Amino acid sequence: GVCLDLSEMNAVLEVNPEDLDCRVQAGTTRKSLNDHLRDTGLTFPVDPGADASLGGMAACGASGTTAVKYGTMRENCLGLTA
Repeated sequence: GVCLDLSEMNAVLEVNPEDLDCRVQAGTTRKSLNDHLRDTGLTFPVDPGADASLGGMAACGASGTTAVKYGTMRENCLGLTA
């Protein structure tokens, strides 16, 4: 098997409050994204219970305690680029 460490790819590239979306790198964690979004009044709702990377959450289709109200990663990802 192959294991990739994308933890250094942790930048929030773009936030568009008007469109309610953002672009991030795969190693960005849920907590760091929410810290970045705090001043905009937005939040990333998928909470698997750990400070997971968004790339890992997308890879496994993460959900969590907020999935019933806000959906899982499937409903919260508009697109992925390799």
